Amino acid sequence: MAEQSDTEVLIVGAGPVGLALGVDLLRRGVSVRVVDRDPSHHPHSKSLALWPRALESFHRMGLIEPLLDRSLTVGALKYYLGDRVIRVGFGSLDGSRYRYPVTLPQSATEEVLRQGFADAGGKVEYGTEFVGFTEDSRGVRATLLAGGQEVEARARYLVGCDGAHSTVRQRLGVAFEGATYPQQFLVADGVWETSLPQNETHYFMDPSGILVVTSLPEGKARVFLGLREEVPEDRLAETAQRLAEARCTVPIRAVGELQTGIFRIHRRMADRFRVGRVLLAGDAAHIHSPAGAQGLNTGLEDAASLAWRLAGIQRYGLTPDTLEEWDRERRHTAASVVADSDRQTRMWTLSGWRRSVRDVALEGAARAGVLDRFVAPRQAQLTLSYPGDGTGTGRLRSGMRLPDVPLEGRADQSWLHDKVARDAPVLLLFAADNRHPERLESTRQAARRLLSERAGGPGYRTAVLLSARIPESSVHDSGLEEINDPGADIHRRFAVGRPCAVEVRPDATVGAVFELKEGSSLVRPARRRVRF
Repeated sequence: MAEQSDTEVLIVGAGPVGLALGVDLLRRGVSVRVVDRDPSHHPHSKSLALWPRALESFHRMGLIEPLLDRSLTVGALKYYLGDRVIRVGFGSLDGSRYRYPVTLPQSATEEVLRQGFADAGGKVEYGTEFVGFTEDSRGVRATLLAGGQEVEARARYLVGCDGAHSTVRQRLGVAFEGATYPQQFLVADGVWETSLPQNETHYFMDPSGILVVTSLPEGKARVFLGLREEVPEDRLAETAQRLAEARCTVPIRAVGELQTGIFRIHRRMADRFRVGRVLLAGDAAHIHSPAGAQGLNTGLEDAASLAWRLAGIQRYGLTPDTLEEWDRERRHTAASVVADSDRQTRMWTLSGWRRSVRDVALEGAARAGVLDRFVAPRQAQLTLSYPGDGTGTGRLRSGMRLPDVPLEGRADQSWLHDKVARDAPVLLLFAADNRHPERLESTRQAARRLLSERAGGPGYRTAVLLSARIPESSVHDSGLEEINDPGADIHRRFAVGRPCAVEVRPDATVGAVFELKEGSSLVRPARRRVRF
């Protein structure tokens, strides 16, 4: 068996999750190999929607502009309950520079990622099948099949991004438990002539079954239908047209050829996402209903949360324990997403009196503003949090995603995440000095002391200080950057009234919150400290 050169991370699967992980690792200076058993990339489009957190990941990878150029902005979801229409709008989403989800074919998302991977120096090895692996103290020794010949590749870590039927997961012997929904669904992509607004996604909750119409760029749309009958392969397009006309409240007609397919949907999750030096991400770790369009987004978050940790182990002295934390956090998130999408899928298929109760409840929630205030942010994954260590102050809590806010008065029009979502954790300090000017200097001293204590070790190497007292942003020595918070607006947004320090991870998650003692550079945790 021929042996190939070592790499730091071997990624199996060149779908969007594997490519995103590859791009993120390369830009952090970690060597990567991406292999895929298929001879070339797929032209098919499965997932369509990207929510704000996924868009933030593309921003951090430097790929947001080509992605947005290929996408269509979605302003709202509409639920049609007979003659009643309930609207869930995204205009009230806050805490991200990307306030609206977008839709684009998964093939276009992968195209952006493939180009980003190539630009970063990567090359996908198509036609290379992962066969198995062994693990030792140095790393993983993987067996690959390329050109009919077995080759051996060494890597420090192996990541399975190879889909629901993951060979990596099977070789690990990790259980993939869950269930399959009894219903069949039909999907038909193409040009649909209709008066439905293009910048909205439409859910028709018809007694005969669900109809979802999602617009795509270039005048195309996806029609998604629940089936209660067996449909021959040669009648899929005809059936899609017939059922869409029957369930839609306005005329809808397919123009030209449709790409169609029938499938069942599943809800399953691996009982572990990490075993030693082998990790699972994306569909290899969790699959669920397309309700809410959460699958691809959750997989991209798997990659974003994993990349900085693997780079930190290789470059910044993080211990492998951080991968155990990743496993716990991502399983927690996946379980929440699977449960949410399961509830939505069951809501689609209710009948009889339960359907009537659903309709009344949705209408009442919409009238009270609950859907816009709570459902939309949950759908966008902006309110999903990890179990933290219990530290917090004001509206800041460990485990939560730090909301992104614009930094007013700056020529570069930067946002808070631009300053804190970096390669290693960053210390974000609030001076709370709007009415107490003496706090600015003591907060500076605290920041410098903490940076000095961490010099040469794992953790934060830079600190960002928000102050209402400095006239403009300025860079100081020892990695401390001071940023003006005019009128203490950001302090008020987070309800911070006393000096504090916040550890912010590269994935914009709050790691821990510390209180600063008055008149001292010493720091004590609001409850207890978390170690990265």
